[in-house]
Amino acid sequence: MTLTLVYRLNGLVGLLWAASMWFGTNMMAASYGWEVTQPMVTMSQFLAMSFLFIGVIFIMLPNWTSEEQLKKATVTLILLQIIAVILQVFHVTSGAIPSGGMQYFGIALSLLFIILFYWKSR
Repeated sequence: MTLTLVYRLNGLVGLLWAASMWFGTNMMAASYGWEVTQPMVTMSQFLAMSFLFIGVIFIMLPNWTSEEQLKKATVTLILLQIIAVILQVFHVTSGAIPSGGMQYFGIALSLLFIILFYWKSR
């Protein structure tokens, strides 16, 4: 497994998030026990576009940079992913979102990517 592959796999996860937020707003809201409103659908579609941009950037970044530049970029991206994990743990522990298998899977997957990014960028 190479750093390029880790970037591309992470990008694919971002594309899956984009698709689920764009097409699965009702299902995602139901899993949290939230009522679906038009503003929620609009915000979900906006966030889906953000995930789409991020996913494409992660997939394409290895093509746009050298191996050394990619390793330098990885440090910042690891820090951002750590912040994202901390925020998700905060939301689960504060009760803002229900705890459950999907949240724990998401946290574990993010931690796995953090470890892979660190390992493959050394």
